[in-house]
Order: sequence, then structure tokens, then C-alpha cells
Amino acid sequence: MQPSSELPAITSPDGTLYDPDMYPAGHRPAHGRHALADTEPGIPAPVLDAAAGVRKAMLVPVVTALAIGTIFVAVYLAAFHAPSARHQPLGIAASDTVAARTELALNSAAPDAYTFHRYADADAARRAIVHDEVPAALVGDAHGMRLLAAGAQGPSVVSSLASAATEAGGPPGPVRDVRPLAAGEARGRWSVCASVGVGLAGFLFAVSSYQIAPRLALSARAASMLLFAAASGVTVALIAHSGFGALPAPFLTVAVVVGLLAWATAAATGVLLRLFGPIGMPVASVLLLILGNATSGGILPATFLPGWLVPLADLLAPAAAIQALRDAAYFDNAHLTGSLSALVAWVVGCLALQYLLDRVAARREANAPSMASMAAVAAH
Repeated sequence: MQPSSELPAITSPDGTLYDPDMYPAGHRPAHGRHALADTEPGIPAPVLDAAAGVRKAMLVPVVTALAIGTIFVAVYLAAFHAPSARHQPLGIAASDTVAARTELALNSAAPDAYTFHRYADADAARRAIVHDEVPAALVGDAHGMRLLAAGAQGPSVVSSLASAATEAGGPPGPVRDVRPLAAGEARGRWSVCASVGVGLAGFLFAVSSYQIAPRLALSARAASMLLFAAASGVTVALIAHSGFGALPAPFLTVAVVVGLLAWATAAATGVLLRLFGPIGMPVASVLLLILGNATSGGILPATFLPGWLVPLADLLAPAAAIQALRDAAYFDNAHLTGSLSALVAWVVGCLALQYLLDRVAARREANAPSMASMAAVAAH
């Protein structure tokens, strides 16, 4: 019987042509009834044959989703339920006697919470803050102790350091914000939204790309990633820079940083899918979305994270992107070059690994016929 005109002819594993109209509704072969309910008429037999059994189809999604959800809750509770500073940089501009007394008071209240940087005067401390050497500095003079801080570091950081200043020398004067957040970013959460949104988009891009074309040539896949990254960068820059005025950084800088983050996330997800197959999807979601955003510094800087999370803040791409955006917007590009280099390294490294994996697979595939021939000769 000829195959239906609406579907291409599909050969089943036994070599016969499969006709979706061969069986009346409700009378599909046994493998179709067990592996996949016939709610979608006309599914080819090879697809049904490859489908998971009922038990696996029911349990695997439950286990995967539950594991990811559990990891998400555990990581975020561990990181943010009761954050405390660990070697948080803090400037002090005061006489040696006042500075020593202040350091002793802070160390007694919270050992190992702060790393102190001394400055000659208030102007030197202010310069250190605006160049992102320290997020805040205590300044002591004849009028007492006051706090200079960069509001662009985030409200949580400033409030924690203001509390430390109170513990160190009694109630300080009003906090002077020497690097306030932009009017469109009153709570300092824009970078978090951008990181989460772009990271999720990069993850979904890679998953859909591999689902649609799992054997797409690397050159074509890289070109697709570049197009996605460029579109993501321009779109986010238009929304944040031109639409809401949420980030006072140059439009081109925002577009480049966001585009590199999108590309890095997509490339890393692709490599994990290539390495681990179906398991690569939950691995990528945990590493890039959960751990990446928890350690990005968008909510709290790495100095407030548990020790086991701190190394990831120096390695994962979201932290480099958020650092780059903040530096470009508020801190005179203090660490912009290093952050951009880290993002580029992610992109190049993932593409290089993908290339090596493709070469190994191609070599293995090319050697497969010769190995089969040798086995056949040996059998005879």
C-alpha cells in the first residue's frame, strides 16, 4: 500500500513502508499503544519505536524536575537566607589611632568579615570607591565617623556596611552616596533581570537548536549563535538603555556585553548537550542558570556567599557580564577589559571544544565501516 500523500514515506526497522492510515484509529500496533498514546494521529512507527516505555516516561520527568527544583531551593537558601560578609573590602580614612580602633571593633564584632584598606583622606577614599577598589569607606574627622558608599553596588551591600559602621563607632552621620544608581534602576535589580533573562534565552536557544538539527555543521551553528547573540544584545540594550534608562552605560557596550553573555550561555549549553546527551539539559540548567545566577553578584557580591560558592563567581559567565555592565555604567570601566576577556574566553573555549568533539565523532564514524569489515573478515 502506498504511503499517505500528506507524510513522507518512512521505512520501519523491518524494511517495510509505514502507512499511518494502515490501521484504524484505536488499532495501532502494540508498540504504539504502549510507548505513546495515539493522541497525535499519523506518528511514524520509527518515532513510536524510539519512544520511552510508560514507566520511564512517567518517572524520568518527575525525577529530573524534582532534582532541579531541589537544587535551586537548596542553593538559593544556602546563599541568601542569612548572608554574612567574608573578607568584604572596606576603606578607612582616619588617623592611625582611630583606624586601628575601628578595625579592632569590626574584627571583634565579626571576625574575618572585612578586609581593610587605609586611605590618607576622604578624597583618596572617594577615588577608591568610584574606581571600584572598595564599595564603601569609613571617614573619621573632628565631626566623628561617616560612611562614603557606592549605591551602585546595591542596597544590600550599602546597608550591611552602614550597620558595620554603626557597630564600629556608634551612630554615624548620613551615608553619602558617591556613586548612586540610575533613576531607572532604583533597587539595583536590572542587571539580575538581564542576566537571568539572557541566560534563559541562551539555554533555550541551544536546546531548540539541537532538537531541530542535532547534526548541524559547527560553522552553521556558530553563525546561528552569532545572529542570536547580536539580536539579544541589541534588544536588551534598547530596552534597558533607551527604553527605561536603567543603565547609564554606552549603548554599544551594553549590547556587546549582553551579546557575549547570550553567546557564552548558548555555546556552553551546546557543549553540555553534546557531551552528555539528554542529561546535558538538566546539567546545563543547574550549572548555568541556577549556580550561574546565584553567584553572579547581581543579588549579593561574592564576598557574601558561602565559601563553597565563591570560586564559581570567578569562573561562570554571568558574574563577568554583571561586573562588566556595572563597571561600564558606574565605575569608569575599572574591570571592563578583564570581564570582556572572560566572556570571550567562554565563547571561544566552548566553540573549540565543540570542534574537537565533532572531529572525534567524524573520525569514529569514518573508522566504523573499516572496523565492521575487519570483523566480518575475522568471522569468516
